[in-house]
Amino acid sequence: MISIEQVETAQARIEDNKPFRIPVDYRKSKEALPDLDWSRKQFLWLDYDDQLSTDMLQDLRTVVRRASSGTVLSVSVQCAKASQTTEAEEDKTPEAPTALERFVAAFGRARVPPATKPDQLFGWPFGALCREMLLQEIDAEIAIRNSGHALAEMRSKLICEFEYEDGAKMTTITVIFYSPEEKNLLEQCHFEGLDFLPEPISAVRINVPKLTAREFKKLESQLPLAQGSELVLGTIPVSEARQFAKMYRYLPNFAVLEG
Repeated sequence: MISIEQVETAQARIEDNKPFRIPVDYRKSKEALPDLDWSRKQFLWLDYDDQLSTDMLQDLRTVVRRASSGTVLSVSVQCAKASQTTEAEEDKTPEAPTALERFVAAFGRARVPPATKPDQLFGWPFGALCREMLLQEIDAEIAIRNSGHALAEMRSKLICEFEYEDGAKMTTITVIFYSPEEKNLLEQCHFEGLDFLPEPISAVRINVPKLTAREFKKLESQLPLAQGSELVLGTIPVSEARQFAKMYRYLPNFAVLEG
């Protein structure tokens, strides 16, 4: 495992707190990604704190251009609002470009879907736009890769899309790259059998239930429910309990052990 962290000011703190002696590369992602061992299958999570940018799309192309069959890629971006909306709000110049015009100028007409509307630069609609642009970038780079003769044919499959809020609205896509020869291995993964994924694939909104630690334990101790039984809720709101029951298997659960 390798962690790429470009915030050099936090290097000392990161080194003090990193688990299992994980190596940390303090270069920018555009410098670190090409140096990974691309002859191996990789599981990559490009977890960005900021809004979608052309630098992120370039990182994406770096991965697609090099990925071997079986590589899994997740990309997370912030989607509260496009940075160009703030620029437009602060620009008091007469007849200044609109936020959408600035967005198109920043990414290029070819990258922005023609039907994009100004209200798609905010919130969850912006998250949907980001996902569309990320997947479009993957498809474009795969087409370029497959047009050459140096590398074997590569394809990609979207596994899932997520929306969630951890201080800021975020969205994530996850795709897997595979060669036609290994399509049967991909089919054996049965991603479509995951009960939390809709068919056809659409974004899963993760709403973390608002529960106290005591309520968390009370519900968890009753799950999974036996057929025909019901949760004993007490004062726990029904809506929060239902949300917990839907996602409790995927929530992080850990304990701190002192050696």
